[in-house]
Amino acid sequence: MSTLHQAGLHEIKPHAYRDTPAGLGLALSVIADIQKQGPGAVLWCMTQRHAQEWGRPYGPGLLKAGLDPARVLIVETHTADEAAWALEEGLKSASLIAGLAQTEIKTQLTARRLGLAARAAGTPCFLLTGHGEAKIPGTLTRWRIATEASAHIPFDTGAGFGGGAHFGEGTPGPACWRLSLERSRASAQREGVGFHVEAEHDGPHEPDGLRVVPASSDRAADPGTLARGSRTATG
Repeated sequence: MSTLHQAGLHEIKPHAYRDTPAGLGLALSVIADIQKQGPGAVLWCMTQRHAQEWGRPYGPGLLKAGLDPARVLIVETHTADEAAWALEEGLKSASLIAGLAQTEIKTQLTARRLGLAARAAGTPCFLLTGHGEAKIPGTLTRWRIATEASAHIPFDTGAGFGGGAHFGEGTPGPACWRLSLERSRASAQREGVGFHVEAEHDGPHEPDGLRVVPASSDRAADPGTLARGSRTATG
């Protein structure tokens, strides 16, 4: 998962439409971890259509995700081309620690320009694309994400459906995601590798974390925490 910290363009695609919030949760988790490593701003670009469909960033949600809202610059545009332009210009400024975009990438040239800008600036940039959209060329990595049912919690008959919590459904079980790496130009990670990732709660006043769990029905927790972050930071 450290691959996601590398400078370049990282595409995150939901397995299905309903998995889109999971992709955002993953990106925010990684960015929250990057924020801890030093000063700098995060540029979050989105179109009005995406904002209306999935919600706009929500301050308390960002805090819960481990992000400092004062260091997050939000740009909402009318068109996808405008969002891509704003992201590219932000990357060229070399003042960002991460970029994030919820927008369609209309042309291969746009994708390549973003990738070049991210690598030149030494900045990781995350593109959240639709499950049915064409794959983006020139990316450092491409991840596919899907929600899964949470692990069973003993003595809680309502638990085990936390994967639906992205939509306010389900119940006390923590969110669980399945990640697969479809493309990798990073030396540290091979294509085809998969992970099961579960949200980890340290307390009501602590940001959520993510941890890899075994791909079994009981999903006993692995002690390794991947990144801090929340399932939901929009409202």
